[in-house]
Amino acid sequence: MLKQQAVPTSAGQLTVSSLSLSELRELDSLFKDRSSAGAGVTSLLKNLPVIFCSLRKVHQDLTLEQLESSLTLDDFNVLFSSVLEVSGLRKTAAGEPTPVPV
Repeated sequence: MLKQQAVPTSAGQLTVSSLSLSELRELDSLFKDRSSAGAGVTSLLKNLPVIFCSLRKVHQDLTLEQLESSLTLDDFNVLFSSVLEVSGLRKTAAGEPTPVPV
């Protein structure tokens, strides 16, 4: 079942969707690569394609360039956390909205 969550960003409200198994596999490989490459913004931004895949399920006209040019680092963090949450990889903290199944 596809889950979604609306996320307010500086680019407007965006809706993230749960990841497919192939997208989760890509995310897993990014985590493994990051552990050997160290931390930093460049390492963090390697996760942007996974966020983009999640967003494109609802925002089909969105391009990667539009996403990159409109998001702040805070937006990125909120979107990434939301993608993890709707995909079942992160528990919802008290007071946070619960992902809505579609």
